[in-house]
Amino acid sequence: MKKVLFLGAAMLISAGIMAQSTGERTLVGASNKYEKVQKLNRTESVNQQVSNPVNRPVQKLNNKAALAITKTYIGTSANVFSVLLPEQAGLAANEATGLIQMTHRANGVDFSSGYIHAAFSTDGGFSFNDSTVMVWENNDSYIARYPSGVIYNPTGNTTPANAYAVSAGPVIVSTWAGGYFSSETFAGTNFAYDLSLFTDTVGGAQPYNYMPRMHMQARGNKVFLYGDANTDDGTNYTGINTTINIGTFNAGTNSFDWTLATHTPTYLADGLGNPDGYVYPGFAMDDDGLNGYLIYIGRNGDAIDQLTYQPLVYKTTDGGLTWTEQAAFNWTTCPAIQTLATDLSPVGRPMFSTVKDATIDADGYLHFSSYIHGAYSDNVDSLGYYSVYTGMQGIIFDTYQTATGWASMIVDTVFATDPDDATTLIDAGTADYVAWDERFQMSRTDDGSKIVYAWMDTDPILTDVNIYPDIMVKMYDVATGVMGPKINLTAGTAYDAMNYWMYLADITFDKGSYYQVNMSTSTLNMASGGPVDHEYINGVYLDETGNLYTGINDLPLDAAISMYPNPTSGDLNISFNNLAAGNYNVVVYNTIGGVVINQNMDVNGAVVRTINMNELPTGIYMVQVSNENGATTKKVIKN
Repeated sequence: MKKVLFLGAAMLISAGIMAQSTGERTLVGASNKYEKVQKLNRTESVNQQVSNPVNRPVQKLNNKAALAITKTYIGTSANVFSVLLPEQAGLAANEATGLIQMTHRANGVDFSSGYIHAAFSTDGGFSFNDSTVMVWENNDSYIARYPSGVIYNPTGNTTPANAYAVSAGPVIVSTWAGGYFSSETFAGTNFAYDLSLFTDTVGGAQPYNYMPRMHMQARGNKVFLYGDANTDDGTNYTGINTTINIGTFNAGTNSFDWTLATHTPTYLADGLGNPDGYVYPGFAMDDDGLNGYLIYIGRNGDAIDQLTYQPLVYKTTDGGLTWTEQAAFNWTTCPAIQTLATDLSPVGRPMFSTVKDATIDADGYLHFSSYIHGAYSDNVDSLGYYSVYTGMQGIIFDTYQTATGWASMIVDTVFATDPDDATTLIDAGTADYVAWDERFQMSRTDDGSKIVYAWMDTDPILTDVNIYPDIMVKMYDVATGVMGPKINLTAGTAYDAMNYWMYLADITFDKGSYYQVNMSTSTLNMASGGPVDHEYINGVYLDETGNLYTGINDLPLDAAISMYPNPTSGDLNISFNNLAAGNYNVVVYNTIGGVVINQNMDVNGAVVRTINMNELPTGIYMVQVSNENGATTKKVIKN
């Protein structure tokens, strides 16, 4: 297990190129047992039920109103542990149905905090239903914690009600007991569940499956995530074992059949005989649900350079049951990594950190993101030391497959360092403190042609610790190989420096002429046991080059308007977001093109207007909303 230690060197980043520097390096030590993900693996009391008010930080006085970005309330959880790790699948999206889903624990007041909601939106994130789909209700007296959730959509389906919310996570009774798997349609039907309990491992009947919640994803007719069966001696990890959880949809039972498989990376051993690498791999499955990758970071005995932490990539072709190690990674073939190693490392070699996220692009090539630092030593007893630039947390790279091997590119720099027990805003200086990292995550369009990156960072003018974060976004075009600009979504808005617990959905919507990036944040409560609100970020619309649309005249009309409920039994709500302004004409056509409703509406910003369809016969209607800049038409079903 690598040692988490840091160095400083005064250097700059300009246009993705690292400038030379002779800044003095300084060494800072930390424990070698816990990497960042493990340090965040904290638990609250089994019986804790606290209802402190949600506390928000004081806003800066120079805020200005946001033109494009707003937030929509999703739901409330009893405490922050619902959204603790970015590796949990907190937010999911599905292109075919238009569904956006957030999986979160209940508020502990209306429902037990062990209940799990699958809140969902069918109108592009303008509103969320947090009551229809409860994917866990303390079934068999097992209480759920740390949930992940994805959307499973049967092949060819475009109706939201026929898709499934699928959830998984650890469960407790009086102590940790194993994990749960559950599924339910968005109509609230076909609820089913299964359990993976520690008692199932007796006699080797099932693999040990601790904390199943990591990197959950729906691919093909399957759902994947992983837990672990790691071992330790109280100080160091003595064994690193990944437990892959595979759910296969059973059309006969309208539920998932769950299978567990295990994998152990072949790290070299350190001086104590323990595996010399990171604990948690990156994980990405292809759309077919058969091919996929686990990406570990550690020392590889097959590599040309065996004295640094670098990727060990394993591939499956049978849906996660078995894994084959791929050709050893050779960082010297990647110019961007070579440049970093030359500029930053005293020994001229890089050092990868644990994988942040991973995805597979339109060409079937794997991409994974991680910090890459400069290795500090090539002494076998000191390989866990690395250098970073003064004034930053580090540089995040996207390392990806090509037709001829591997390449790597700088995504961006994260400047603010992670808060710790002394600098966090949640129960600082106590045993109950909760900290976080930059929560770097990746998304992609459904066809894999665009990759989106998002993370949290704090303006260095405020502090050098990431406790007042804004949200950063960049988009990469797979076909052209062009990285778009970094967009700070929240600086100078009503949400300036107060964006916590960010999730980026797995899928970014391709709306034809723009891209809708699906993201959420959760409010800050300075008590770890106090409730937090979850909010969807509206208005993250990127153009083809990755720039943010900021005005209604630049953006297609359908980005400012949504309609719900659909189907409707009477009233149809037309929701305008804060991009909308001016006079709008609403015309409802029947199936033969006849006009059955014609109304004008004056709009200035976010508002919901209602048209009465109660007197119309049951059937299909086309609702057109237009203004001087264009028109958008949506099909509406009247029950």
